[in-house]
Amino acid sequence: MSSFPPTIADASRLLAAGDLTAVDLTQQCLSRIDAFDGEIHAFHKVLRDESLSSAAASDVRRAAGNTRGVLDGIPLAVKDVVQVSGQACTANSRVLEGNIAAEDATVIARLRGAGAIILGIVDTYEFAFGGRPTYDALFPPACNPWDPSKSTGGSSSGCGASVAAGFCLGAVGSDAGGSIRTPAALCGTAGIKPTIGRVPTSGVVPLTFSLDTVGPLARTAEDCALMLQTMAGYEPCDQLSADELVPDYVGGLTGRLEGLTVGIAKRFYYDDYDTPDDIRAAFDAIVVVLEDLGAQVVTADLPELMDFHAVGRLMLPAEAYAIHEEKLKTRWSEFGPLSRNRMMLGAFVRSSDYLQAQRRRNELAVIVDNVFQKCDVLVAPAMLVPAAPMDSDETFPFLAAPMINVPFNLTDHPAVSVRCGFQESGMPIGAQFVARRWDEARALQVAHAYERAAGWHELQPEIA
Repeated sequence: MSSFPPTIADASRLLAAGDLTAVDLTQQCLSRIDAFDGEIHAFHKVLRDESLSSAAASDVRRAAGNTRGVLDGIPLAVKDVVQVSGQACTANSRVLEGNIAAEDATVIARLRGAGAIILGIVDTYEFAFGGRPTYDALFPPACNPWDPSKSTGGSSSGCGASVAAGFCLGAVGSDAGGSIRTPAALCGTAGIKPTIGRVPTSGVVPLTFSLDTVGPLARTAEDCALMLQTMAGYEPCDQLSADELVPDYVGGLTGRLEGLTVGIAKRFYYDDYDTPDDIRAAFDAIVVVLEDLGAQVVTADLPELMDFHAVGRLMLPAEAYAIHEEKLKTRWSEFGPLSRNRMMLGAFVRSSDYLQAQRRRNELAVIVDNVFQKCDVLVAPAMLVPAAPMDSDETFPFLAAPMINVPFNLTDHPAVSVRCGFQESGMPIGAQFVARRWDEARALQVAHAYERAAGWHELQPEIA
């Protein structure tokens, strides 16, 4: 049995000091996969030989003084919607079974260029659009390492599970309505949804036209910053990519918050939903930590959560249906029922409904922009309900509670999810730290400072 691997930041320091080799680190991850992934089902494919070969090459570079930076020799996993050259990119759907990627997605090419090791391909809900785990997709669903009878949340399910289980040090996920932050919250990891256009989406199976983002999941906010530093940046061939300066994400992680104002989205978990007491108490406790770090904490005046939910519930299926319409007509039986049914809701969205949703989306974005005139960062829940059972059979589980992560997809503000406590059941709780557009650095700064002061990230699941 392999011990729990270090964080990216710690592993990088150990590698630089000569106290760890990339081969040993990669083998440590592979040993944990061998020991535990038969129960967790995080990986669709483990690239054992390729990853050990890449690790050996990293060690050779380091010995020659040619290391490529902090990610050189760091084992990462990739969500099965992101192309890895020569590997199947299936989006966990029989529709794409046997779809072999001809080249790396832009983010994978960048990570490889930085010396990162691609350990394997991990689970996703079908086409990144499922409301609960299903057993009729191409691969079985990933389970939560804190309790394998519970869901990881979606759709970057394998990313959350693989990082939480210590199978890898970080993972590349995608987020159009909470698909990075939900698994991060339910699995007790960190994850960031960047501003749209910050990280190229070229080479990634799309879910929507106007909401898709790509970002990292890792153990800590610091690790997410280290990954995002390499992943971010303009790509001229990517139509959504923005030519914006990429700041130093790691340099701002000071651990102190003097001079900053943090707004708490209290209405989301008090007024707009009957949040369980143990989850609500964890969010309330964040205020004390932030004030101790020097921040001024105020209550943020935000629109009702159901406003965001209603807009998201129109736009997501409408855009997903538009993308998959032809395949739905010609290969209906190859889709899993849950994914197919969610997309088919989009067929009934009228153009006037969609345009009204876009109009309201713009209004909500302006309102949230105005909130940021009074604070530097917003703190909101990254979850309102406990992780669902793996055997849940709800037809439309996404209607059980309002979408707590979609507001900041719609308004296009970057959001970092980190662990903020535990439920009475022992399952982790996540909160999201949200900043102005293009200011991922500020969101990471506050999330990191909170995370280090609170200390919740230091506890790991015991998998048996």
